[in-house]
Amino acid sequence: MSVSSIDWSAVTVQECTTQRQYMRHRFLRTVQKYSPWLALASIVSVLLGFPLSDLHHTFELSVLQSVSYLIFVMVSLRVIYDTRREHAMIGWLIGSVLLGYGLQAYWLLSSHASFSHIASINSLSQVVSHGQIATDFGMSLLVIVGFLLCHYQCNRASQAVLSVALLLPVTGLLARAYGIPDAYGQLSMLSCLGGLLCASALLAKQVSQTSMSYLLLMDDTGKHLRWIVSLLFLCAIVLGGVGVYFKHDYRLTPLIITLALISVVCIMTFTYYRKGVMHEQVLPPEDLAFASELEAAIAHQEFYLVYQPQLDFITGELVGVEALIRWRHPQQGVVPPAKFIGVAELTGLIVPMGAWVLKAACQQVAAWQEGALSKAKVSVNVSPMQLRSPGFTDYVLQVLRETGLSADRLVIELTESALIHSDCKGTDSLQALKQLGVKLAIDDFGTGYSCLAYLRDIPGDYLKVDRSFVNDVPGKERSEAVTSAIVVLGKNLHYQIVAEGVETQAQADYLKSLGCDLVQGYLYAKPMEEQALQQWVNARPA
Repeated sequence: MSVSSIDWSAVTVQECTTQRQYMRHRFLRTVQKYSPWLALASIVSVLLGFPLSDLHHTFELSVLQSVSYLIFVMVSLRVIYDTRREHAMIGWLIGSVLLGYGLQAYWLLSSHASFSHIASINSLSQVVSHGQIATDFGMSLLVIVGFLLCHYQCNRASQAVLSVALLLPVTGLLARAYGIPDAYGQLSMLSCLGGLLCASALLAKQVSQTSMSYLLLMDDTGKHLRWIVSLLFLCAIVLGGVGVYFKHDYRLTPLIITLALISVVCIMTFTYYRKGVMHEQVLPPEDLAFASELEAAIAHQEFYLVYQPQLDFITGELVGVEALIRWRHPQQGVVPPAKFIGVAELTGLIVPMGAWVLKAACQQVAAWQEGALSKAKVSVNVSPMQLRSPGFTDYVLQVLRETGLSADRLVIELTESALIHSDCKGTDSLQALKQLGVKLAIDDFGTGYSCLAYLRDIPGDYLKVDRSFVNDVPGKERSEAVTSAIVVLGKNLHYQIVAEGVETQAQADYLKSLGCDLVQGYLYAKPMEEQALQQWVNARPA
C-alpha cells in the first residue's frame, strides 16, 4: 500500500496551530510567500508609471532616472526567478518585461532628446528637480546593494540597508505633515511606489534569515520590542514637529527625523539579536529556512516509512516492527531523522508529522494479511507534544477504526524524558490508551532522568535498553552493571525487555544471557521499506 495514498490533510492536530513557535513559523512562511507578488507589483507599477512620469529636462539626468527604474525591475525579476524558477513561464515573463521596458525607455528618451533641441527649458510645464533625481537614484542604489548583500548571504547587512530604503519615503511624508514645501529627500511617486515594493519583496524573501525577524516574535519579547520602537518613533516625530514650529532648521528636520527612525530600528533590533533576548523555544533564524522546507515536505508528501524487525530472542520468530520516518528530499536525497526531528519539535511540525506516521504505519500493518507479518505488532514513536495534544487518544482510536488494526498490535513508544515532563493530560492519555488495549513501550531508558517512579505508576508493557549501553557490552564493567540492573528492574516490574541497536554476535549473546525478551539491530536486519521487508520475511527459514 502506498504511503502517498493517505490523506495528509486529515492528520493535522489542532494543538500545533495554537503554539506560538508554530504560529511564528507559519507567519514567516506566509510573509515569504508574498515575496514574488510584491516583486510583480513593483514591476507592474514601473511599467505602467514610467510612460506617465516627468523626466528631467537634461537628457543625461533623464537616463539616470530611467536607470533607477530599471534597477527596480531587474531586482524584482530576480526575486521572482529565485522563488518561482520551477515555473514554466518564468523565462517568458523575464523576456517580456525587459523587452517592454526597453521599448518604453527608447521611445521616451528619444522623444525627450529630440524635443529638448527645439524647446526651451522654461517652456516645460513640469520638470523634476536635481534633488529628487539624486534621491531616486539613492533609493535604487540602496535596493541593488541590499540585493547583492542578500545574494552573498550577508543577510543582516542586507536587511539593514533595505530598512533604510523603506524609510526613505518617510522624509517626504514628514515634510508634508510639517507643512514644508521644499524639504530634502523627496522621492518621486514612481520611485516611492516601485522602490518600496521592490525593497519589501527582498525583505520578505529573507525574513526568516535576518536578525530583524525578532521584530516578528510572538512572545512577550517581540511585543516589548515593538512597543519600544513605536514609542520612540512617536517621540521623534513629535519632537520634529516642535522643531519645525519654532523654525529651527525646518528644511533639514524631516531628514534628521528619518535618520533617527532608521537608527532606532537598527540599534534596537541588533541589540536584541546580539544579546539573544528571546523566547527559549525560538528557532534560530538560520534554521527557519530549513523548517520551511520541512513544512513544504509535509505538504508535498516527501516522507516515507521504513520498518526494522523485532525478533524473539529465544525462538528467533518475528514479533513486530518499528516504524521509522525518512525524508526523501528532492535535491539532497534521503535526509537523516536526526537532522529534521529536532526542528520539527521546535516548530510544532512534529504533531502533524507524528500523526501521519501513526496512520501510515497502522494502515500498512493492517494490510499485511499473510505470513509472519499478519500477526506482527508495529511500534510507533510519539513525541511529548503529541501526547499532550487535546484529542490524541481520540485520534488513535479513530486511526484504529479506519485502518481495522487491532489495538493490541499497536505499540506506542515514549522516551523517558517525555514521561518525566508529561502533565496530567499526558498521563490521562496513557491510561486511556491502555484501556483501549494499546501497548506502551518506554524507549531510551537510562539515558535521561531515569526516575523510577513512573516505571511503577505508568502501565507500560515494554522497556527498551538504549543502544548506548548495548554498544559497550560485553567488556565494560560499568556498562554491564547498568544494563544488568535495567533488565532485572524491568523484569521485576513485569516489563518485556527489548534490546535495540544490537550489531555483533557478542552483544546478542550477552543480552540473551541477561534475559532480554526481544531484540532489534543491524545484526538481524536494517530498517527496510515495505517491499524489502516482505522479501526479507519470505527469505527467512520457516
